[in-house]
Amino acid sequence: MKKTILMFAILFFIFSAIVAAGGFGSLNTANTIGMGNGNFMGIIGVGDNTNFGGIFTYGMSDNTDGRIKLGLIDRGGNSDASLMFAADFKYNFISIDSSLQNGPFDMALGGFFEYYDFDMTSLWSLGGQYIGSYPLKMSNGSILSPYGRLSVRLESFNSNSDLEIGFNGGVKWNLNKNIDLYGELELDNADNFFFGIDFRVL
Repeated sequence: MKKTILMFAILFFIFSAIVAAGGFGSLNTANTIGMGNGNFMGIIGVGDNTNFGGIFTYGMSDNTDGRIKLGLIDRGGNSDASLMFAADFKYNFISIDSSLQNGPFDMALGGFFEYYDFDMTSLWSLGGQYIGSYPLKMSNGSILSPYGRLSVRLESFNSNSDLEIGFNGGVKWNLNKNIDLYGELELDNADNFFFGIDFRVL
């Protein structure tokens, strides 16, 4: 049974890594941090673009998180680094740890907004997201959680708007109750790897 679950989680991660969008990646599982708690994450993205940023997460209820993101994106060439801003939220409606909401894996629904201030123009997107993840408890007590995100967004660039669908895939490594590590692959117009380290601050 455990091997079947592990295989499912690995396949889910691989499938989810096909396509993604966003200068911050996803860097998020379906579970939440709890009401009144706060985390700060430092991120870096490397690949076609170089991205640096920070994400603050706040637990708005036991099942709802909100995040604010701020960073810089360098697209290479002769362009300067550009400001990027984003915000999102998620509601964890299925959890394998809850007898009232029991399911095959953790699931969350939410929405997001992203804005990028490029040289002579800007890009923004507004959309919804579905997140799935599965926590695997390791022998040393840490937790490894493969996750994936399906997003549908309206994206506007140079006054042209398009409806886009994307996927993100990654793994969260919960070292202890205060520190999490993230690794994620993004494939889209720009192919990037994202890395994040998340600290409990509240």
